[in-house]
Amino acid sequence: MEDTRKRVIVKEIQYWKNHQLLPKEYCDFLLALYTEGEEDISSDKKAFPRRSWFTFICVMILLSLLPSSFLVIYFTEISMLMQTGLHLIFFTFTAFGYWYFKKANSIYVHIAIIVFLLILFIFSVYLVQLSVQQMILLHITILFNCILWIFAGVWKKVFYLIASGIIGIVMWLLFIFF
Repeated sequence: MEDTRKRVIVKEIQYWKNHQLLPKEYCDFLLALYTEGEEDISSDKKAFPRRSWFTFICVMILLSLLPSSFLVIYFTEISMLMQTGLHLIFFTFTAFGYWYFKKANSIYVHIAIIVFLLILFIFSVYLVQLSVQQMILLHITILFNCILWIFAGVWKKVFYLIASGIIGIVMWLLFIFF
């Protein structure tokens, strides 16, 4: 193969590796194949630490949203409209976290999913308790959330969501009948 073609291919593979378009192992293999083992493939770019700090900050903010949601609902005396607005911001940030981690093909996407579903659970239970104050609708809301977790788990092929939904339904049934 021509030397210029090899250089173009190697640059393209390095671009894929730097932007995480392919897994690192695949890119390392392709680089070793096209450079015939002559290029140092273990060197990482300087942009990695900045990205890892941004990822760390996003994960910490996502993890702080859950207790913040609980605090906003149960320990503050702000209006219902303000609580709804804050939760809309929380949902927006978890959606951004999901999008960012999904794009980066990161395992932290699961944190965004869990935080989103738990904030949705807390907020929906609070809305039902505040507006209707009937136990049957509260039970229906809890059951609906557990079923939503099961469907999301089946749709995304995530076992822990399916298990959480089933455990939630079992706990709900134990609470009702005992």
